Amino acid sequence: MEDVAYPQTVYGSLISLYHHLDVPSILLLEKAILQRNIRNYFESIAIFDAFPASTAVKPAVVLEHTWTLIAQYRFREARAVTERGLLRCGTIIHDDDDYGPATLLRALLAGLDTLIDGSTSRCLESLQEIYNWLNKTPPVEFTDVQVWAVNLYYYLPTLLQSAAGTSQFHDIPFVPANSTSSGISLLRKHLQRAGRLNEALFLLDTEMALLPSQDAEIAAMESVRSACIEPSTQPLTYIEGTVALKLALMYAEIGDDEGYREEMFNAAAALSVPKDSEFSSNLLRTDTWLARLELARAGGEGPGAEAWEGFADYAAKVGDYRIEAKALTEALETMISPDSEEAEH
Repeated sequence: MEDVAYPQTVYGSLISLYHHLDVPSILLLEKAILQRNIRNYFESIAIFDAFPASTAVKPAVVLEHTWTLIAQYRFREARAVTERGLLRCGTIIHDDDDYGPATLLRALLAGLDTLIDGSTSRCLESLQEIYNWLNKTPPVEFTDVQVWAVNLYYYLPTLLQSAAGTSQFHDIPFVPANSTSSGISLLRKHLQRAGRLNEALFLLDTEMALLPSQDAEIAAMESVRSACIEPSTQPLTYIEGTVALKLALMYAEIGDDEGYREEMFNAAAALSVPKDSEFSSNLLRTDTWLARLELARAGGEGPGAEAWEGFADYAAKVGDYRIEAKALTEALETMISPDSEEAEH
């Protein structure tokens, strides 16, 4: 593999695939990933859409583009991007350098089929394929591509459960029935010790969905934050700010005003210094707004449907369709809840 000139700070978590790209393409891809991470989705998708056709099907670009569209609930567009990528590397044999990316693309396509059509057969096939592949390598030797595979390995069963009403983890023989969070937690800690913080952060949301308690979730987030130590090519201030926002939202949901305020201060300090920081973006604005709404709800003061609708309007304007969908759902549930009816009378 030839040497590749990386940016000074790297936001992507698939840098082993950057050898497929020239330096200008790497810089553009990193910019697209950063814009996605800070919720500037219009800018991110515009960059992906502008890649030349020959570059757009490179594994790193396809995977990051697909992940960006999934984050926006743009599932049909994501499926089209994934299918184009598989035309390039979907039939690669197991010994080829591109077998790993092809495995990820097949898994993403399987998940998108489940989300769009309710089809589950390919999800099960992908889970088996990932299991067979990962089982050949000790976790401490996992590449960044295999870390992505681990993330999908724990994510796909949640889609199966949602689509079919079955397929709990214990229904799938090659997914651990007991302590399903333990493997992914150990891997995340190993990545932190190795300085691979982007990959650790990438696993964090999936890990937290599997943890048994809020205390365990807080401990996992604090663990990631404590690993942000200089010197590093990883975006430490971004990681610290993102973790602080996650903690602030959790404290808001349980009505812990002190914890919420402390972590919002930490997030603002990390993401808004200096004033022209590239992080002063929709990330801080959106998550702060959401946390305030959750804090009001935890305190029994609302928020009402109009507050959620206002948040949805904002999310639509900045292209954050996942948050828009959440806010509209909350508005509808608020309008039809018994408490809302009693308030009207």
